[in-house]
Amino acid sequence: MLLRLLGCCLLLTGGSVHAESVTTEQPLEEVLRQLQQQYEVVISYNARDLKNVNVNFEVRAEESFLSAVDRALAETGLRCKPLGMQFYVIHKGTLSHQRKIRKLRRRIDDIRRIGNADDGFMVTNRGNIGRLAADLRPLTVSGRVTDDAGIALPGATIMGLGTRKGTTSEADGSFSLMLPANTEQVVVTFTGFDSQMVNVSQETLPDIQLKEGVSLEEVTVFGSRSACRSIFASAVPIDKLSAAELARTGAMTLDDQLATSVPSFSTGHHPVSDAAAHFNPVGLRGLLPSRTLILINGKRKNASALLYSYVTASRGEVGVDMKSIGAEAVQEVEVLRDGAAAQYGSDAIAGVINLRLKEKIRPFLDLSYATTNAGDGQRLNLAGGFSAPLGEKGFATFTLGYRQQQRSQRAGTITSPTDETAHWGTDIFSAADFADYLARNPRAGFQVGLPDSRLINASLNAEYALGREGEVTRLYAFGSLMSRKGRSPQFARGPYWVAGFEAIYPDQDFFLPEMAPTILDGTLTVGANRTWRGWRGDLSSTIGNARIDYYINNSFNQSLGAASPIDFYNGAHRFTQLVNNLDVRRAFPLAEKALLNVSFGLEQRTEIFRSFAGEFASYGDGTPDVTDRVGSESFSGLRPADVVYGRRGNIGFYAEVSSDLSPRLQLGAAARHEYYSDFGGNLSWKINGLLRVIPEKINVRMALGNGFRAPSLHQVHFTSTTTTLTPDGVVQNRILNNRDPALDLLQIPELQPETSLNLSTGMTCRLTPRWEVSADLYRIDVLDRIVLSGQISRQAGEDSPINDLLSATNTNSAGFFLNAVNTTTSGVDLVVTMKKMPLGKGQLRASLAVNLHRTRVRAVKLPSFIEGNDLRDEVFSREDISRLERWRPRQRAIFQLQYNQGKLATMLGVNYYGAVQYRHPNDPADDVRFRAKALTNCAVSWAFRPGLRWRMGIDNLFNVFPDDFTTAYNGTPTDRNIDFVGRFQYPWQTLQIGIDGLRAFTGINYEF
Repeated sequence: MLLRLLGCCLLLTGGSVHAESVTTEQPLEEVLRQLQQQYEVVISYNARDLKNVNVNFEVRAEESFLSAVDRALAETGLRCKPLGMQFYVIHKGTLSHQRKIRKLRRRIDDIRRIGNADDGFMVTNRGNIGRLAADLRPLTVSGRVTDDAGIALPGATIMGLGTRKGTTSEADGSFSLMLPANTEQVVVTFTGFDSQMVNVSQETLPDIQLKEGVSLEEVTVFGSRSACRSIFASAVPIDKLSAAELARTGAMTLDDQLATSVPSFSTGHHPVSDAAAHFNPVGLRGLLPSRTLILINGKRKNASALLYSYVTASRGEVGVDMKSIGAEAVQEVEVLRDGAAAQYGSDAIAGVINLRLKEKIRPFLDLSYATTNAGDGQRLNLAGGFSAPLGEKGFATFTLGYRQQQRSQRAGTITSPTDETAHWGTDIFSAADFADYLARNPRAGFQVGLPDSRLINASLNAEYALGREGEVTRLYAFGSLMSRKGRSPQFARGPYWVAGFEAIYPDQDFFLPEMAPTILDGTLTVGANRTWRGWRGDLSSTIGNARIDYYINNSFNQSLGAASPIDFYNGAHRFTQLVNNLDVRRAFPLAEKALLNVSFGLEQRTEIFRSFAGEFASYGDGTPDVTDRVGSESFSGLRPADVVYGRRGNIGFYAEVSSDLSPRLQLGAAARHEYYSDFGGNLSWKINGLLRVIPEKINVRMALGNGFRAPSLHQVHFTSTTTTLTPDGVVQNRILNNRDPALDLLQIPELQPETSLNLSTGMTCRLTPRWEVSADLYRIDVLDRIVLSGQISRQAGEDSPINDLLSATNTNSAGFFLNAVNTTTSGVDLVVTMKKMPLGKGQLRASLAVNLHRTRVRAVKLPSFIEGNDLRDEVFSREDISRLERWRPRQRAIFQLQYNQGKLATMLGVNYYGAVQYRHPNDPADDVRFRAKALTNCAVSWAFRPGLRWRMGIDNLFNVFPDDFTTAYNGTPTDRNIDFVGRFQYPWQTLQIGIDGLRAFTGINYEF
């Protein structure tokens, strides 16, 4: 395990490795042999000079080669002279030796041509140049890695002992590795299995069978751009999940897989929420989507074109569409649970999620199916992929996924004709006719649940190497493309809400509008990286584009009457992002026992947000002199006046350093300056440290830094009109562009960046080789947080500027974005892991992960006009405060047990979701708390033979639902807008757990 860790760190950082040994007197020739293996250099010397020379020497951690060899020769009178290309000569300093050195240097080019000396193979030369060249010829070995049942282990690591030469196994477990000629052994490792050392006695090795055992310590460069660290010894908390671990959850999409694996990760499904019903907003550590940065292979992923404008926990937020990356394309996910704006830029206030795509894989097909116990909400998933070689030095991996989801129905029934009449008014019916109407339509036409959806994901990950080993330039390209269509039911319209629809819906009691968007989202990165004289450089360009075209089906434009179409095109939003990155890093000897890891770089980004008008019928007024509502019901089309083109550029510079100042102390610091064309500059910084209280047993860590989030172009330029049901009937609401001159009447300023201060401290503890515990406390202060206001309605009096604003926009009410609040989020993350332990004939693994957090609104800062006109509750009410503080669970816990025996693998998990609370905008009597819930999941899989595995399981085994409104309110709420007089039986604003209940799934995976 240690050898694998050391090799990985050296490979990724280009620095010296960590090793320890005791000080003993030993032959100098043996010491030089150790140094050759340790640092992968070629040393030439005359054996006579070293005869009977013994030295006291120990290999020290974090020491450069020249420093080490100088210590070894200190008392011998010998000298070391570098010849270039990792060649060194040991000599006495006499004239004859100097001539030999010059002669040897002249032959270096011949050695390179004959033996490819830049590979740095470890040989001992005693003056025979021809023999040296022959010894440099590499050895290529191949083989296959499996478990003890003969099932292939893709992604196993095979390293030459004492070298940095390594590779990973393919999907069928096979590998091929070029090694130095004198390599005697390879070390084979795989997470969750005991490592194995194999003698290299022939080019084709027998099958290498690994036995399940203690999980390996994982290594990452994530969270620190300048150094490779083990997760256990990282100064910031990091979760690392493999594709296999995520697949065991039984979830089909990446966001759902993470939600049942990482407690600080949150997501949810929003029923009846316009286009947002087709998206799952995600966040970390209790903060909402805008403050979590998503990367693919370390490169920034573009945000979605959607702004969550509906009344849910994520109202006013913008985030990455996690469904735009298929789960079948992802090899592993790294989750950095700490603010990282100083390292990665805007949006990283809560943390960063990095998705690493699969590299070389064996061709595979995966088919799965799931359904609820109600027989609806069916999900079908078909995925496949393969790798193709690009000559001998490259590969290209392709994956493709198709997902289909059918809608579910969890709507409630109207509680009584009396309640309906009292709240909405049903004067067009007689009492008898209305009772008959409800008997025919107890749900009044409502459908509440998951939408219909069809999704296609495609991904590419390719790499090609140019040049010789040691001077290789690696070209790479990767990307993803997603196309999605769906149909989401909106609020059904009855005759006492929308008059006149009978003209186009004859003989119907209601009509049910459906949001049917077409969503495209793609990203592509091309780049190159190279190592040169210890420097590692990476240059890349990324383009991302997301577009949503809005369609409303089965709707009605009241102002057009019988001339109204049924289906409407309502316009589109598009977001485009172009990112150019240059990253450079290197490790410098700082002292005999330490390296200084340095990285720096720049990022240039261009962002464009556009809106496109819909067809006239979607927004037009067919009867200008009549007070009919205009536009398509549920979602009015974007008007020509709503068309915007927003563009901005920014450039950022960053630098980061880290070092192990001693065997016990590790420190790091980072700073980043960014300049935005629309609001100016920002400087972010971060410092962190790790104290090894008991090396390899107990670490204490801390991080402190500030961050920022630039207002998204969506929040600056977004405009929309929706229709909402109120006790006064159906009204039209509008969200105004932040740059709209009309907002000057309300003294609403232009948006400015949010800023944050992050503090975290914690510890990691290895109780035994199998038990690990980590605990981290954190606090995140966000200042000038951007929110979407409530709706300001018409005021009494004719001279109100608010009435002028609403008349100009032809709506009943209007909302807007502003920097309105300061918040503090504090919490704790606790992770307890029992690595695989023998139990019977199999292996048992257990884990418990807990996130407890609390968000408090510390200040609400509104413009003087809003405060002076007593509009505070309309702009940011107690409901809006509770949305930030209590609409998502404050407590999350995930407990998992896994037991594997031979071809059988089983999993049992419990997901705990804390209580959530809703506060009414102005009536505390309608405040309500929805109790905590625990969902139980189980799964089992069986490998029929290598490459063929079947699985089945159940999510929410005990069919748990959120508290319904009747239970939570012990009756019904006073404000029947909360449950729409029974149409909603479960909460639809606060987000806790899904409302589908038990879901069974099965699937099969086949590798060719």
